[in-house]
Amino acid sequence: MEVSRVASPTPAQFRAVHGDMEWWQAVDFEVYEHLVENEYVVAPRPRPEAAGDRLPPRKAPNPASGPASQGTP
Repeated sequence: MEVSRVASPTPAQFRAVHGDMEWWQAVDFEVYEHLVENEYVVAPRPRPEAAGDRLPPRKAPNPASGPASQGTP
């Protein structure tokens, strides 16, 4: 089975081709809804390739530097 390589139209392009929504059929609304949803899909964050690309690990706060250790009774 061959995968289609044709790019999907943007919602604006779809509206320009299909005209006024007043005359759309149910299938037109279904297609348009999917185009709008796909436009706002958030892509996953890329994985770091090297150890230097990673963020340093979080460190727990030092309890000795808290407000209790600053001479407060």
